[in-house]
Amino acid sequence: MNREQKYFLELIKAHLNSTDPPKPESIDFKALFELCELQNMTAIAAVELKKLKQRGDISKEQFSPFNQVLGLTLQNYELRLGAKNTLTEYLNDNGVRHIFVKGAVIRELYPVPQLRTSGDIDVIIDKTELKKVLGGLTELGFETQHRKENELDLRYAKESFEIKSELGGINDRSRAYFENPFDLCDENDGCCCKLSDLNHLTYITCHLLKHFKSGGAGVRQLADIDVMLRNKDIDINDYITLCEKLAFEKSAKVLLKLCKMYFDTPVDFEYGIDDTLYETLENVILGGGVFGYGIGNIGTARLMNTMTSGDTSKASSYKAVLGLFAVNKEFLYHSYEYANKHHYLLPVAYMSRLFDAVFRRGRQNIKHIKSMFTDREIASKMSEMLKELEID
Repeated sequence: MNREQKYFLELIKAHLNSTDPPKPESIDFKALFELCELQNMTAIAAVELKKLKQRGDISKEQFSPFNQVLGLTLQNYELRLGAKNTLTEYLNDNGVRHIFVKGAVIRELYPVPQLRTSGDIDVIIDKTELKKVLGGLTELGFETQHRKENELDLRYAKESFEIKSELGGINDRSRAYFENPFDLCDENDGCCCKLSDLNHLTYITCHLLKHFKSGGAGVRQLADIDVMLRNKDIDINDYITLCEKLAFEKSAKVLLKLCKMYFDTPVDFEYGIDDTLYETLENVILGGGVFGYGIGNIGTARLMNTMTSGDTSKASSYKAVLGLFAVNKEFLYHSYEYANKHHYLLPVAYMSRLFDAVFRRGRQNIKHIKSMFTDREIASKMSEMLKELEID
């Protein structure tokens, strides 16, 4: 961990603990800014650096780029809050039961909610309501970005929404557990339901691990675990027991250990991490950014999944390339609704998949394929990390 990474974590820890940040010593502020941007936590760092500027510990020039991002973040928050309120009003007025999860809920637990940025807002509704909701929101001005059988990706007033009928999971046990999300709620306010705190914490842990499988996870996702444990009355033993039931107990314990090390999370818990595993986690979390792609991309993630223990040969790269095109029928049914309704159109869906890969996403796929041959060392380390975390 370099000096800027250590200081970045000190800033986040100070914010979460509502303490004064330490004085910077020999910090490259350009490198610190780039790291904050990579982690999408610049605004949080900015409010802590503002204290240092007021104390005279940093200059106006050092603080300026952080301050600009802080202003934009606060401005965008008001727009995004308005978009969320529009969606909520529509769902309530039309009697659609819904559950907000992850960032839209967790940001309220941060010392300054407006600073906890997010890529989109996740909302769970019943599958039977998806078509109705799509029509109504389209009339309100929501634009469809992508549509699947069980999911709608919409955009409105600079905010992205992921409206889906299932939470998903990291393995068979967790997928089965989260299959009926409304059964996991302990609070209903009209049509708005809320996952119980224990279930929500377990879900965001599961979602973080899912990101590890697809490339990596960042400091913000760890901070989400911290603020839930810091602000909610969650029994740590109940949490670990549930994670054990869902077959990711070791992963949860490792994440708890990292939270204590990075943020001084106030939980009575001790766990040892192997030095090699810790080094890999540190590289992935701090070097990869909020979604892990700072050290790789989708191609790297696909390469991870083709590797056997310690395999860095070209054979794993060729397997990953074939995996881009050798998709199973369930994937095609999920991606192309017409094939799911009429199975005899499966060959057409496969040709559509090839067309999309070559022409619509050709440039992206070239980049991903290239990474499958150049990122073998990175992918091998991440593959070993998943095995150590016991993520299947």
